[in-house]
Amino acid sequence: LREEEDSGKKNLNTNEDKRLYDGLFALDLEDMTIENTLGVLNPLPPEVGNKQKIDLITAADVLVYFGKLNSLFQTFAKISSVGAALVFSCERASNEEAPLGWRLLPSGRFAHTKSHAVEAAESAGYKLVAYKEIVPRMEKGEEVKGHLFTFSLRHTGTTDEL
Repeated sequence: LREEEDSGKKNLNTNEDKRLYDGLFALDLEDMTIENTLGVLNPLPPEVGNKQKIDLITAADVLVYFGKLNSLFQTFAKISSVGAALVFSCERASNEEAPLGWRLLPSGRFAHTKSHAVEAAESAGYKLVAYKEIVPRMEKGEEVKGHLFTFSLRHTGTTDEL
């Protein structure tokens, strides 16, 4: 199953023309649910449908549009199965540069500290599996400092899984 969540209508139209995905959804990442993603592609009876979960979430150069990551990671955990992978990159800031854990850059993007990303993911039930400092892209001829994280969902925080 290949899906893309994208709030940019232009990107959706371009990708739809190429037929790269089984489903395209224009919605805010924080509003994702099983019903408005997997449920649209593969409608199942209510007693079965609520058991569908996502096994992998990837976000390459996407989280730069979010400041505090806690709510987003909680949303990801709610729609993911236990053991699901969360792999993402984001721009890197030091604790000194971003005492809150994130900061808005002149580019209009957010940079995050490693500690904020890890704490936000862990509070949502994820465990850090791998981490690497990377250069996610070049901007105006300069390397952008970034992180690449891989997490695994230990639990979703619901009482039947704890």
